[in-house]
Amino acid sequence: MFTWRYHVASLAAVFLALAVGILLGVAVSGKVSDATESFEEAERDRLRQDLRDANESLDFANRRRDTAEALIESAYPALMDRRLEGRRFIVVFLGPVQGDVRAAIERTLADAGSGRPGQLIAIDTPIDGQELDDALDGDEELASFADRDGDYSELGEALGRELFNAEETALWGSLTGQLVEERAGTNSLAVEGAVVVRSWQPPARETGEESPATETLLDGLLEGLSASGFPVVGAETLSALGEESQIDFYRDRGVSSIDNVDTLSGRLALAMLLAGSQPGHYGLKDSATDGVAPPIEPVPEEASGG
Repeated sequence: MFTWRYHVASLAAVFLALAVGILLGVAVSGKVSDATESFEEAERDRLRQDLRDANESLDFANRRRDTAEALIESAYPALMDRRLEGRRFIVVFLGPVQGDVRAAIERTLADAGSGRPGQLIAIDTPIDGQELDDALDGDEELASFADRDGDYSELGEALGRELFNAEETALWGSLTGQLVEERAGTNSLAVEGAVVVRSWQPPARETGEESPATETLLDGLLEGLSASGFPVVGAETLSALGEESQIDFYRDRGVSSIDNVDTLSGRLALAMLLAGSQPGHYGLKDSATDGVAPPIEPVPEEASGG
């Protein structure tokens, strides 16, 4: 039989258990809170250290870049001096002239002792196939290039080959009105290399438009230039990104390229390629799979005056 003393003892035991539980809970909670705070502080310290390391790495990379640029700037005149002296080159714009690219190319040739381009040609794009066929049909010697269902690759190849032959200019002479938007210099003297700039952009695929006449003629022209055996280099500036970049176009057709012709290192790389250095794709973008510039070779003694 339970007495009131039993009930009092039971209640006391319950309250004692509650008190102990509360004390234990507070103690455990305090330890968890301390552990959490300690972990968070350690994590903040780690993140702060990571940030310091990243800033130091960035500073180091910037110092390396600045040092490299300073080195190139100081060495550039000596590396370019008379490297292309006595040699003539042609600049071909596959489309309208781009003023900034033209200026960079002409600066390269001048710095390397070549002077102004022997000839500059800009193709009038897009090509009017019917107009071109009419001109070809009107010349008995050129009629075989006409009526190719919009495929002018053979004509383009012949045009490309002719640019390196100062003695034969029949095609360009007959088709200037249909193909040439701008022309400078003379074709009376032979050239020893070409710089190509693809400045024409095909219509967007979603429009459903096609330009087979233009595309096949430009492809053929580049093939004809490459078949000459002389250096042929595709060029663009650092600002040409995304769809504006033509490096893949040059790569797919086996033509070397420079993706930063508007910089000192780009102009040096262009001069090296025109001088016959190791072919490849050079520059500062991800497309530069062969580095910043080709191996820098000494200027031949006959060019250096040795």
